[in-house]
Amino acid sequence: MEESVIKLLETGNDQDVVRLLKEFIRKYEKQFTPVGLEPHCCDRLWDVIMGRLSDTGASTTHQTCLSAIRILSRDKSSLHRVIDSDRLAVIVRLAGLVPEEEALERLNQQINYDVVIEAQKCLSNLVYNSSSIQRMCCINSCVPGLMCRLKTFRDPELPHIVKYFDMRLLFLLTAFCGDIRPQLRSEYHGLTYLIEILDLSLKTAQEESEIHSINGYIPCPVLFNEEQAELVNEVLKVLYNLVLHIDKNSPDEEEDSHCLRLISILRSLLLASCRCPEKTDSLHSNTVNLLLLMPPNMYEELLLSMPQASSGGPTSPPIPAVVTTQPTAGATAMVEAACFTNVHDHIQLHERSCEYDGKDMTAVIKLLDFLDSRLKAPGQSSNKSLMPILTLMVEVVQANRTIRKFVRLRVLPPLRDVSKRPEEGHTVRNKLCTLMTSPLHDLKHLSANFLFILCKESVDRLIKYTGYGNAAGLLASRGLMLGGNKPSGSYSPDSEDSDTEEYERVREMVNPVTGRYEPPRPSPLEGMTEEQKEHEAMKLVNVLDKLTRNNIIQPCRIGDDGKPHPVESVMELQEGMGIMHPPDHNNDDSD
Repeated sequence: MEESVIKLLETGNDQDVVRLLKEFIRKYEKQFTPVGLEPHCCDRLWDVIMGRLSDTGASTTHQTCLSAIRILSRDKSSLHRVIDSDRLAVIVRLAGLVPEEEALERLNQQINYDVVIEAQKCLSNLVYNSSSIQRMCCINSCVPGLMCRLKTFRDPELPHIVKYFDMRLLFLLTAFCGDIRPQLRSEYHGLTYLIEILDLSLKTAQEESEIHSINGYIPCPVLFNEEQAELVNEVLKVLYNLVLHIDKNSPDEEEDSHCLRLISILRSLLLASCRCPEKTDSLHSNTVNLLLLMPPNMYEELLLSMPQASSGGPTSPPIPAVVTTQPTAGATAMVEAACFTNVHDHIQLHERSCEYDGKDMTAVIKLLDFLDSRLKAPGQSSNKSLMPILTLMVEVVQANRTIRKFVRLRVLPPLRDVSKRPEEGHTVRNKLCTLMTSPLHDLKHLSANFLFILCKESVDRLIKYTGYGNAAGLLASRGLMLGGNKPSGSYSPDSEDSDTEEYERVREMVNPVTGRYEPPRPSPLEGMTEEQKEHEAMKLVNVLDKLTRNNIIQPCRIGDDGKPHPVESVMELQEGMGIMHPPDHNNDDSD
């Protein structure tokens, strides 16, 4: 910016300021890096803009001045120099963030929401880019103002964009300033108000869905429009920050009440969707993140009894009839596999319902669908996005027996075709088996642990569904390479095996290491003399010894603790080969 422009801004009238700043804004609007002003020019420009914003008589320039600040605030290096508590207080007031007493005095005043929105955008940039401004916003009127306006979110006159940026600013403050989280929870009753916003959004979207339903049939419980989805996603992120430090294993009475109410709403959000697929994905992602913070004993609330699930009023679609028989001792694989049924409605709206053991499992199906979508996502970004849903699935199946049994039938149905390796294919089981050998330790551990719990921590059953090669990492870390110890979890008693006829026919020809059927092949040692066999064996020993000495491989043997222990010599591998495989007393496929 030239010296002459700065001087004209300092000496010109309101019209000159607006015109020159609009030219500045047009030039740098789409540039999200610092504009590169010299420090003295930058300071003078801030002085001019803040002078106008502090002058109530120059209100016609406020929106343009704030737009210029929004661009200038992208320069992190200058904020400590140009923003102090007084200047920040001016922007906070222009955003309408004032204490409750002052807000009541302003009730009959005309509000220029264009100015409010620009001030909110400026505050978001400033808080995001400066730690000192974050601290100042925790002690000025920013937080009281946000919580005061939060109470007015039912007001139809309050624009959506104002609500959205309020939530965005509250998310940034709760993310960067952990000290204000207890204050928001207790003093301002933040959890109560935020949960009410979710509840209101659900009810509003539900009413709109009913209005637009086809012949009284609602395609899904809730269909959010774009604005509703944006607001709900921001509220979920704020709630995550506020609930994060609650001890979910021993919440107090008030926290327990909030979580109980919240998990019911989260179930509805799992069943909800948006017109934009990307926003649906964000909605379910934020819902999964928050579910992770819920007390494990509350996951039962994700399930509704069928009478309760079907009592949705005259406009709700009847839940189609499904098979509800629960497998019992001696049940065949066909009966076990029929314990759940996908239901596709006759008008092809793809509404799915599922009953298992008298419960509506639709929310669990949604979680499995979300897991499947994350498993399908390519690239490194999918690895990070897989962690929350995999962690949640592990916790859910550990905490709730009904959910575990249902998920096992979905993820590990009775084996029929074993012509391919367990990691080959497009099912959830195939993709999880692939992750069991991932170089990413957390993903490898979570996927293996998930499948192990579904197998009731039975080593034999895990090997059956994944192959010993895929399961070796988990078994080694748990000291189970020689077989299964007693499961650490609480599982139902064993009943007879329920393998399919197809699997029974080829059971003896399934390679336990690869987990697939391999037809009989002639022995490579057939026709050799004993001397030739010994010669080949020594060649193999020499190759292994050479690889070991060159630190290419590290041979191990299984110790008494069931874990691999390195050996110094290949010849040591001969020791302990007589150890018998301990029997696994939790070997069947029933629950």
